[in-house]
Amino acid sequence: MKNKIHKLALFGDPVSHSLSPQIHQMFAKQFDLTIEYDLMQVHETEFAASVKEFFDAGGLGANVTLPHKSLALSVVDKVKKSAKLSQAVNTFYKNKNSLLCGDNTDGKGFVKDIKKRLGFKFKNKSILILGAGGATQGIVPAIFNKNPKQVMIANRSIEKAEQICVFKNTHAINFDDLEVHQQKFDLIIHASSLGHQGKTLKFQTHHVHEKTIAYDLSYGLTANPFMEFCRSKNIQQISDGLGMLIEQAALSFELWFGLKPETSSIKDYLTRSKMS
Repeated sequence: MKNKIHKLALFGDPVSHSLSPQIHQMFAKQFDLTIEYDLMQVHETEFAASVKEFFDAGGLGANVTLPHKSLALSVVDKVKKSAKLSQAVNTFYKNKNSLLCGDNTDGKGFVKDIKKRLGFKFKNKSILILGAGGATQGIVPAIFNKNPKQVMIANRSIEKAEQICVFKNTHAINFDDLEVHQQKFDLIIHASSLGHQGKTLKFQTHHVHEKTIAYDLSYGLTANPFMEFCRSKNIQQISDGLGMLIEQAALSFELWFGLKPETSSIKDYLTRSKMS
């Protein structure tokens, strides 16, 4: 197994910015494995055929990123529970019967990162999620499993938020109503892609207490607008999603190899690289 070259890939559009190849190479090094992790930029019309071609050519496993996570549900032979609940797939792997399976490690990766690094416990906490796209779909089932007091999803279109609010104690709200909503939240999550445009979704000062944690699911430059906004609100604990990226990647790696990578040193290394 150690001398074999294991073929992995990331399917998305775009993918050139991704840190996934670097992260998985560092995972592989921990176990003396040799991998090839290719970036596959494919249009949605080419997605299904490209995935099939990759696995027919001996691919071991693959990740899926925007905008193909929902489309990936229709490609697999078997959908795992977490992917079914979130209606999105971010990991492909073959099971012992050689069936192509789809799982979603985003939510578990997010929960693991915020618990491990920031010490946040979800039970009986009030949580605000800004945005109701695929990123929110990916994390809500995992949050729900941790018994929060309430999850409020704010979106311009309340109908889109309502579609995600299928779990107990999840509620939808539009931004006009959020502005005057008098409640403080223990955790505020930015889950939109506005950071790519240098923008962010916003909350109000009265939504924050002295121990509120703010977390952007994006990482790097994309997370900066939200993080800067949170600093203007004097929030003390602010994080981007780099730790989530690493933790969800580790869960994918475990699905492919049955091995659990160590993640803290990789987070430290990539954080230092980002700052240098």
